[in-house]
Amino acid sequence: MPNKLNSLQSRYLLRAWEEVESAVAGMTEEQMNWAPKGKWSAANLIEHLSLGFSVTMKGCRMVLRQGGPELLKPTWNQRWLAFRVIELGHFPMRVIAPRMVCPRGQSAEEAKRGLLTNLIEMDEMMSKCEEKFGGKVQMLAHPYLGPLTITQWRKFSLFHVRRHMKQLQQLRRQMAQESMESSVSPAHISPA
Repeated sequence: MPNKLNSLQSRYLLRAWEEVESAVAGMTEEQMNWAPKGKWSAANLIEHLSLGFSVTMKGCRMVLRQGGPELLKPTWNQRWLAFRVIELGHFPMRVIAPRMVCPRGQSAEEAKRGLLTNLIEMDEMMSKCEEKFGGKVQMLAHPYLGPLTITQWRKFSLFHVRRHMKQLQQLRRQMAQESMESSVSPAHISPA
């Protein structure tokens, strides 16, 4: 994988990959698939990010085919959210992931491999868009943040990864807590 990483042109996206690798380091397949009821597992989080990168990459490819972006002006709310997320690195709310980026049940290894592949392909498409249209042009619209430039998309991708890697670390703590509680629980003495 290291030779693939050399093709990443964005420091934001390289950092995003490093944060994923660090967060999942040493996790077994069983740990990657563990989740509290109704929550995503670590593998689900990785697959969600991978799908997001794939959708963004396809969007860039479409912009290249069309000969340029065709976007609506962002609303004031979108501008404010984009500023908070991209410039301040703060996700102000919990949002429901659009269906197209919801996990479909890939194995942890498939999700991680797909994430790297999609991250690299997304970076390539973003670089092509940037070369063709410039760095100041809003290229694609995020469902909540509105139209973003390529630089904004790269920064958003890093902050999105960070958000989910914090969730992954929380999952690891919950797993450790449950494991500790189950190994320390006193034996029940049945009445005679």
